[in-house]
Amino acid sequence: MKVLVTGAGGFLGRHLVAALRARGDRVRALVRPAARLEELGWPEEVEVVRADLRAAAPLESAFDGVEVVIHLAAAVSGGEDLQFAAAVGGTERLLEAMARTPCKRVVLASSFSVYDFGRTRGTLDEDSPLHAVPELYARDGYTIAKWWQEKVARRLCERNGLALTVLRPGFIWGRGHAYLAALGQRLGRHHLVIGPCTRMPLTHVENCADAFALAAREARAAGETFNVIDGPGERIWRYLGEYQRGTGERGWRLPVPYRIAILAVRVAYATVFRSATKVPSILVPNRLESRLKPLRFENRKLRERLGWSPPLDHAACLARTYGPWR
Repeated sequence: MKVLVTGAGGFLGRHLVAALRARGDRVRALVRPAARLEELGWPEEVEVVRADLRAAAPLESAFDGVEVVIHLAAAVSGGEDLQFAAAVGGTERLLEAMARTPCKRVVLASSFSVYDFGRTRGTLDEDSPLHAVPELYARDGYTIAKWWQEKVARRLCERNGLALTVLRPGFIWGRGHAYLAALGQRLGRHHLVIGPCTRMPLTHVENCADAFALAAREARAAGETFNVIDGPGERIWRYLGEYQRGTGERGWRLPVPYRIAILAVRVAYATVFRSATKVPSILVPNRLESRLKPLRFENRKLRERLGWSPPLDHAACLARTYGPWR
């Protein structure tokens, strides 16, 4: 099978290229014009296409011989306008070009950020509520961009007869990307650990890449939406301790009960910060909830529909993240 991967030079993308090649698939990697690929060590068998999805240049040739597209490309940093243009505008251009080619299957990388954690009770799964407008616009630029990206992708795929699979990863971690927003608030070398017993929806980057590679190959994934997490998740306190040991960072972990933290933030947001134009993300109630609200997480749909299980257990993930470079 020949697969076009957008955003192939990114953190998840480079591992996805490896996962696809391990399954025997042929890979065409779409990367930004200025991307540096020397460190990735890709073999000649990986075809490289340089393109900016926000530009007006034609994209149809990138689909030649391709059977499925895995669309990862997005901006995770920069201003809100850049993030929106990369996620939404880039997706529009990609899918409009794809509709003019024989390729009819696309796997989209979405995010847990599209869920409304405030309205979710108990277990967060694929049936949990998404953000509603206008409350969506109280979230950060990345969340807004991913929410609209999904909406635009579903609309264009339905209109053009494209088979869409949406994967929503939780927190993706791995070597060089192990510090997560869910760890609370850093104070110099120390951390306020909000809700230390809360479990985080984690997926190691190699496990996540394996799930994407499987979804691209499985016809049963067409038309479906899956959450991608490795299991029920590690508790924040334990994960932060593993991070500190693995990186050699020193500092205290200061536990704060979640109920006390969310109450304090709600009161402050309604009083002290009521007229503020810019407030730290952790002091905005719905952003705090999206990082740290105690919920249960599961990957049952991915396991039952596609037979997926993470190839690496947590001990192996720690070794790949903090151990000697492989």
